[in-house]
Amino acid sequence: MTTTTIRIRPLLTTGAVAAATTAVVNAAIFGLGRAAGVDYVIDATTTVAVADVVSFTLMCFAAGLVAAAVARGLRRPGVRVLQVVGAVIAVASVAMDVPIDGSPAAKVLLASMHLLTGAGYVVALELAASSSPTAAPLRLAASSSPTAAPLRLARTR
Repeated sequence: MTTTTIRIRPLLTTGAVAAATTAVVNAAIFGLGRAAGVDYVIDATTTVAVADVVSFTLMCFAAGLVAAAVARGLRRPGVRVLQVVGAVIAVASVAMDVPIDGSPAAKVLLASMHLLTGAGYVVALELAASSSPTAAPLRLAASSSPTAAPLRLARTR
């Protein structure tokens, strides 16, 4: 299996676009929930606002992109490891929504925003890696089986 490094410029550019896109989609999910009458109540004194959703999304992306940039500088770990860590954190963060006082709909919508943010991060790393000149062709998967062909992404320019 090969590891792919990411250049910093494509990482930051792609990451910024993905963060903004994910924040907009999360805000839309939030807004659709509010339009449907969903109250995002955390406890008796705290509710979630759209600004909280957008800022949480952007902060998560910023932390993930900093981790990827540091990993790139240290030449460790590979893109796959960062993607797996990002996905695991996104799934684990859903646990934050379980104990809130909100309705089941609020919990599901908030959880979907966590998962969407994780998916956006994974896609951003994939796009940044595939846009790096050293990543052509980018090996997505490898198998120890001699009969299995590796899945490859074609570079587009």
